[in-house]
Amino acid sequence: MKNKFKVFLSCLLALMLFSSAASLTAGAADYDTANATGFVFSDSGITVTEGSYTGYKVKGTALSVTDAGTYVVSGTCSGGTIVVKKNVTGVTLVLDGLNLSASATAPITFNKGSQATLIAKDGTVSTLADDKYNNDDIYTDIELYPDIENAVIKCKDGSNVTICGSGTINVNSYGKNGIKGGYDLYEEDDDGNVTDTLLSTASLTIKEVTLNVNAAVNDGIKSDKELNILSGNITVSAADDAVKCDYVLNIGAKGTEGPAIKVTKANEGIEAAVVNVYSGNVTVNATDDGINAANSDLTNYNFGYNQYGGYVCINCTNGDGLDSNGTLLLKGGTLEVYGPSSGDGEPLDAESTVTFAGATVLAVGQNQMNQPLVSDGAAYVTFGASASGRPGGIFSGGNTSVVTAGNTISIKDSSGNTLYSGKAVRNASYVIFSSPALVNGSSYTLYNGSSSSSTSYAANSTSGNNPGGNGPGGNRPGEGYSGQQPGEGEDAGTDDSGIGSVLNTILNFFRSVWAWIVSFVAKIIALF
Repeated sequence: MKNKFKVFLSCLLALMLFSSAASLTAGAADYDTANATGFVFSDSGITVTEGSYTGYKVKGTALSVTDAGTYVVSGTCSGGTIVVKKNVTGVTLVLDGLNLSASATAPITFNKGSQATLIAKDGTVSTLADDKYNNDDIYTDIELYPDIENAVIKCKDGSNVTICGSGTINVNSYGKNGIKGGYDLYEEDDDGNVTDTLLSTASLTIKEVTLNVNAAVNDGIKSDKELNILSGNITVSAADDAVKCDYVLNIGAKGTEGPAIKVTKANEGIEAAVVNVYSGNVTVNATDDGINAANSDLTNYNFGYNQYGGYVCINCTNGDGLDSNGTLLLKGGTLEVYGPSSGDGEPLDAESTVTFAGATVLAVGQNQMNQPLVSDGAAYVTFGASASGRPGGIFSGGNTSVVTAGNTISIKDSSGNTLYSGKAVRNASYVIFSSPALVNGSSYTLYNGSSSSSTSYAANSTSGNNPGGNGPGGNRPGEGYSGQQPGEGEDAGTDDSGIGSVLNTILNFFRSVWAWIVSFVAKIIALF
């Protein structure tokens, strides 16, 4: 009897552990396809496998989702579309090796006020594409082109869309943008004028998924309101901006590994009014600004780049490496910037101040920098022909190269200990370095290859206006939406929305209870 009971408990424990692991795996995308309705696309039409969800309409190769549910799509079609209708929420759309292209419209559209999760099924590769006619800047005849969406994946105003999953999604844009997120949705009066009545806020979130975006005409990933790239592997090549958000872009989250973002080609790499980096590995290659905190359509806005963690490497051949129309707050993680070797671009450029506050920063450039450098408890050192030995808040570069392209450059303290080592991308006349390892007033030497290039002293300057207290704001005046910039020292959590902290607390409680139950059963088994 004892053995039978032990076997029973062992099976129970195994089942609990399996269900726990399954729930954690499913939790990444949080979906169950057991009762899903399936659709197989082909050039001749769509084959339906009925499930528990009947909120859909099929017309030729066009699928419309009209109600909540889980829908699995697969197959290959050269002229098909999927549309989640206006104000439809609770939709889970699973891509199971779908190859879908559309002409003069988007292959996938999430209409106004919709809420959906777009999932790449584990182990599958889906490819979505449009054509050149999906661009109403060029093809303006609405009678000939009534359905232009200007993106391969289009998320309209007021929609909340999460792109996730353990599979791969390839987005090939030949019209305008790769992925496009909308702005908040407001009520309209009888004459079609937008009122002040907010119907729903908008957000676009990307996590876990392997996402490859190629935008041959315009932007790779663009959002009109809030863009969260929390995890996954994202590679973008774009004719204009690789990743762009009109307001707040959040990269990674506190306590997470964060995303791997690689911009292989772009005019400007990453742009948003406020860029927050909490975690992740970000590599940007651009011909203009590498990362830019700006939006020419906004006035009286607190623009800012704020790095609390993660690793960011920028390489730009023109413009500025890291540019902000407001402030640069470098509080944590590692930042490497290689600015251009010609032109008037700078490695770090801010309209207000550059604040060293704990991040490890290497900025390599050619031209002078004219904004104040501020230290919030973190020393920095500059090397270059015009460096005075003890850097002040404003300094200039010179014409003598202290760094040669291809050489290993390193920064050492007076005892010969190496604080930084790396390979120079191009020639440069000065280098700025900040690290928690620096000691105010101590001397440090820059090596260009094996040769000593320049020696200077670390400073803890307070020149310029130190922001202090709370960091720069990121919200549009009067809006206060959930994606606004946290104050200095207020790192983002792992949630995807403004109420995420409460939900995480509840979720963590149940996880703790579940872990205790599993442990208790294991102990009972041990007694037998």
